[in-house]
Amino acid sequence: MKIKREQLKIDPKKCDACHKCTEACAMKHHSVADPEFSRIKILRFENQDLNVPVICMACENPICTSVCPMNARQKKENGTIVTSPETCIGCKACLYICPVGSPSQNPLTSQTMTCDMCEGDPGGPQCVHACRDKGAITISEIDTQICQRARLHAGRMRRVFV
Repeated sequence: MKIKREQLKIDPKKCDACHKCTEACAMKHHSVADPEFSRIKILRFENQDLNVPVICMACENPICTSVCPMNARQKKENGTIVTSPETCIGCKACLYICPVGSPSQNPLTSQTMTCDMCEGDPGGPQCVHACRDKGAITISEIDTQICQRARLHAGRMRRVFV
């Protein structure tokens, strides 16, 4: 049986940094509408009037899983890369190695958090629902070429900010 693989698709031109997506993510996973608890970050490029939601790109061969000293990061069958809260020691190795700077750190536990596509929620990713009026975050089937170009572009942007 082939597993349907989907990805979040970002359109920075439609993002106005309203943070509805970050709040929806935080509510889904931590029951608090605080962007600090979100697995999505929004980078603001003021000089270009551009906002870029940053999410896990679910790399084909994720280096973040191999650098984790506790093997707390695992790639799931649906392609998402998740962190086991029982195993993560909050060392930030995955955070530093990620080419797009995707992993977030839980402000209470210091453990890594990454988009899991709201696994188990029959409604799908809550960020997509929160952004449906603007359409900056949508969901689509995985397109490998688009993913590779997005990773490359995101990696360039990360070097500007890190």
